[in-house]
Amino acid sequence: MARKNREKNTDTTPTLADGFTTVVGDVEFRLRVDNQRVTVFLDGLESSALNLVDASELEFEYMQYMTCVLNAFYPVPAPISALHLGACACALPRAWHALRPGSTQTAVDLNAPMLDLVRSLFDLPKSPALRLRHQDACESLAGVKPGKFNVIVRDVFAQGVTPAPLRSPGFYEQAANALEAGGILLVNCGHGDGVDAREEVRYALEKFPQVRVIAEGKTLAGGRRGNVVLAARFPFASEDATQTAAYWDEVSRGLRRLAFPARFLDEADTKRWAK
Repeated sequence: MARKNREKNTDTTPTLADGFTTVVGDVEFRLRVDNQRVTVFLDGLESSALNLVDASELEFEYMQYMTCVLNAFYPVPAPISALHLGACACALPRAWHALRPGSTQTAVDLNAPMLDLVRSLFDLPKSPALRLRHQDACESLAGVKPGKFNVIVRDVFAQGVTPAPLRSPGFYEQAANALEAGGILLVNCGHGDGVDAREEVRYALEKFPQVRVIAEGKTLAGGRRGNVVLAARFPFASEDATQTAAYWDEVSRGLRRLAFPARFLDEADTKRWAK
């Protein structure tokens, strides 16, 4: 559930002021500013958070989970090529750029005015380090050359739900095609209140040889709505079973080091949970 924002500041001149509110496209964009931390609300829902002083800090736990997965397979500070489907304030690509200089990332969103606004408000990396692209996420993914990216992130919601085409078997097939050997697909799935992330896990298992799930225990048990991170990948060309196990063990260790550790489902548990 989104937390209530503070009093609105309806001056539409872009400014990093607490309560600044404007409309981008057909979405209300609102800021909460608390010293160096800024939270972005879209239509009242807490949608992104940035530290203006430390770009590498990620407040949202699901973004921390994704970063743990990435770091296990592509250790810091190795540069990456990443496609982000869904942009908002670009907190995740901003953090990865700070941790991995030389990376090339593209963030795609349908809301062109929002892309312009966040570029003007925040110290986002300039192109080609971070390209902001106004495009439908499905169209963008369909146009990617095979094996182009190390990492693809899907974090797209409309009124709190990911559009159906991005939750389909076709999405997972296209994502698999767009990743290089060793590449990782990281998906932010809603789960609960009529939305079942297990269906997406089943689709991923059909297209990827390695699939894992990360979330809070109560979310996985169906006790409350929350974020489920789906991580799917192909092995590196020279990777054997021992190395694969070592990579995922490192993911598990990284998650345990977080302030609020998540539950990590290994291969067998992921398949059981998805049934």
